[in-house]
Amino acid sequence: MDEIDDTVLSGLSEKDLQELSELIDPDNELLPPSERLPTQTKKKPTGPFDKQKLNDHQIKAAETSTVGENYVPFIKKPAPPQPEVPIFTVKKVTPKTEFDDMLQFLDENDLAELASELGLHGVVDQAQSRGDVPVVPNSRTNLHPATKYDGATPRSYKDEEETTADIDVDETIASVLADNPSVTEVNLNNVSKVTSENLDQLIEALATNTHISKLQLTNTRFKDSHAKALAQLLITNTTMLSLNLESNRIGREGIKALSKALTSSNATLRELRLVNQYQGAGAGAEMDFAKCLEKNNTIIKLGYSFTYPAARVLVDKYLTRNLDFERQKRANVYV
Repeated sequence: MDEIDDTVLSGLSEKDLQELSELIDPDNELLPPSERLPTQTKKKPTGPFDKQKLNDHQIKAAETSTVGENYVPFIKKPAPPQPEVPIFTVKKVTPKTEFDDMLQFLDENDLAELASELGLHGVVDQAQSRGDVPVVPNSRTNLHPATKYDGATPRSYKDEEETTADIDVDETIASVLADNPSVTEVNLNNVSKVTSENLDQLIEALATNTHISKLQLTNTRFKDSHAKALAQLLITNTTMLSLNLESNRIGREGIKALSKALTSSNATLRELRLVNQYQGAGAGAEMDFAKCLEKNNTIIKLGYSFTYPAARVLVDKYLTRNLDFERQKRANVYV
């Protein structure tokens, strides 16, 4: 085969060999394509390669080409105009009711009175909602007057601090120890001069008191040891109705002691506030609190920031149950 190829090639002229070398690839297939064939054009380059210009040239050549039997010239047509979509505006129409004719003759005060009677508290101001301002019925309509709601007003504790700052702690403890019938409330909220010994003396005095029904010790550095002593007192106490120990230093042990006191058969406490303690009680103490509340049917108001969802759900359930008990008692009284 090689001899035949050599014989054929030996009979070719130099021009024929040049043409053959331009048509046939070299034998070495490992060479890149650029080296297998010689350059197909002898024209010198006029500039660097520009792909965009090449595409534009090809498009122009295609548009001007007349090759083919069914040639149709290319004519670029503009896009047809899109029809304008009409914009519809929807006007909200409130249908009239049978009460419109009656309400249009009422002034602002009458409307506010009617809203208060219907329980629409959004038009009642904050002072009336808390009960700080006495509400006197209107002589003409016999409805409670109300004012338009102008937004929430931040509550100021300045007056409360001024009233409690001048309290004589020793005199207060002495009145509790004397079991004075005219003293039914002890309010030492935010009194900075209350010491740990004062708290111990107060709890000891409450053990023999039969008239104090409301005890407020907010921000008095009330801690676990005080909570345990107070819990022992609550087991036998039958007059305490409201206890406020917010913003103190009660931890896990104190919360557990207070929760166990709620299971006493003598428990009369209806309101307990323990929000904003120095440290959290933990999930275990919160669940113990919820389980103890299951055995209590007097607590109807509880203030505590539960971090464990399961405990919070149980507490809400038992508080709702106690509220139902309270409503049933009131209903039996009025029957």
